Amino acid sequence: MHPFAVTMDVRDARRPADYLRQAYVPFLQGLEIAPVLVPNALSDPAAHVTALGVAGVVLTGGGDVAPARYSQPNRGSRGIAPQRDATEWALLDLALARGLPVLGICRGLQVINLYFGGGLIQDLPAHSARFLAHESDEPHEVALVHPSLRRLLQTATLHTNTHHHQGITAAELAPDLIPFAVCADGVIEGLLHPALPVLAVQWHPERPTPSAGHDRRLFAHFLDALAK
Repeated sequence: MHPFAVTMDVRDARRPADYLRQAYVPFLQGLEIAPVLVPNALSDPAAHVTALGVAGVVLTGGGDVAPARYSQPNRGSRGIAPQRDATEWALLDLALARGLPVLGICRGLQVINLYFGGGLIQDLPAHSARFLAHESDEPHEVALVHPSLRRLLQTATLHTNTHHHQGITAAELAPDLIPFAVCADGVIEGLLHPALPVLAVQWHPERPTPSAGHDRRLFAHFLDALAK
């Protein structure tokens, strides 16, 4: 097992409490990752996880990034927790400076895109009627647009769960990132960095999903490649 720093969501703005949905734990353990939970009230998250000897970072799902962090007014963002934003930015600074792998899930994909200078659509249905229902109990199809990942997974498409109301398209994509999975409406569902160990998906591989087998193979391959 390799210890990875795992971020937590925040609930109850009046008396903030950090939490992690239990489904993350068996998913990460299946990837030989031992979750090291990172509280959002730490004065120095990077020093905390360095002292614990973490070997990577997992940015989990949850509430939305504060729009002020990417210089926008609030246009439908919810569940905002600036302490969490600060924690995740500090962990990204540390991970990328030390070459540690970073995995992003749902909100985590959006955080990574913002960190590298991209943008974010704060509420897909309010932004345009062309977007599909991304905050839904019904799975949807995403196209694998990266040739090497199509070969790895031996498929051109995946059917994934979808539990997000924010998202990015090519217009919001950070210049240093590459999309590898895209929905029919143009929402980017998977991205990676061509030179740094960064991989993120917009769906939730830890929850029930038709893509579970492919998800395990995708994440395991990413981590195995780094170990060689």
